[in-house]
Amino acid sequence: MHTPVPRPTSISQPFWDGLRHRRIVVPRCDHCDGWIFYPRRHCPHCCSTALTWRQVSGRATLCSFTIARIPTLPVFAQPAPQNLAIVTLAEGFNMNSALVGVEPDAMRIGMALQPVFDLLDDSGAARLLFTAVDT
Repeated sequence: MHTPVPRPTSISQPFWDGLRHRRIVVPRCDHCDGWIFYPRRHCPHCCSTALTWRQVSGRATLCSFTIARIPTLPVFAQPAPQNLAIVTLAEGFNMNSALVGVEPDAMRIGMALQPVFDLLDDSGAARLLFTAVDT
């Protein structure tokens, strides 16, 4: 089974387009400078609708995690287990993702992470995962 390809909405399309080009782009409020993730039409900090998509560094730290030993869906059965994570980007906002290339026993809150662009199909669709920074 293949990993499902996300179906972007009109609001999230720039995020998915960025991943196709191995870039992480996220909306930022032009009024209060707050980062907005998950993408939406207004700033959750000040309610402004003046948002601009901006590239972020991809540097992150592990905020929280769980190890899913039973697949969340059959298409995610491999590799097992799933290392589900909440990561905090260097710019100061969190996102849900998964860790790859990290053994469950090696996962530590606060560990440094870097992005992994997981290619999903021949069109270039990708999902954003993270792995430990090489030390």
